[in-house]
Amino acid sequence: MSLVLRRTVLTFVAAASVAGAGFVHAQASAPQAPAVSTAASGGTVAELQQLLAQKRLTELRTTYNGDYGTSLLLVNEDTTAYVALSYRKELWRVYKFASVAPAEGAYDTLASQTRTWAEDDLRRAVTAGQKAQLEREAQAAQQRAASLSQEVRIMQVQRQKMLTEQQTMRQETKALDIERRAYQTQVESLQQQIRLLEKQLNDPHWSPAP
Repeated sequence: MSLVLRRTVLTFVAAASVAGAGFVHAQASAPQAPAVSTAASGGTVAELQQLLAQKRLTELRTTYNGDYGTSLLLVNEDTTAYVALSYRKELWRVYKFASVAPAEGAYDTLASQTRTWAEDDLRRAVTAGQKAQLEREAQAAQQRAASLSQEVRIMQVQRQKMLTEQQTMRQETKALDIERRAYQTQVESLQQQIRLLEKQLNDPHWSPAP
């Protein structure tokens, strides 16, 4: 019998043997198994525990469906077989058979039944996975949206700054043009005055007034 299974089954048996009320609670809270054989009593649990401690059992099969586990165990020195049903790693029910054939039938029936019971677990696991994936996608989208919003805000600030600078430049250009025209008028007036003075100086007949 594999060490992993032995530890798992020992955990099941220990949980059931320490507190019988816990075993009863597990029977009441989980779905009802098909009536393939008479359900084991606490004595059968103790019997199975003793056989495991004595290493007198061989694991033939074990099936897990969601939180449910089904194990088929055979006594080494005779044909007695046990089918153990667990729920969330706790022993739920034990069935004892005089031979392997009916035990295999019960094992197949219970393993198939636990597959049906585990459908809700499967749907929950799939839904939880989808939720986690969508949550990651939502977080990524939120971060992307925040990054883009920041870029838009920066762009708007830069655009406003550019518009303000352009307006300032237009105002400065207008003021410079006004000053340019004033200087141009002044230069033209001075040039006209210079030409008149030069004409007077170059005219031999011109003389200043007494």
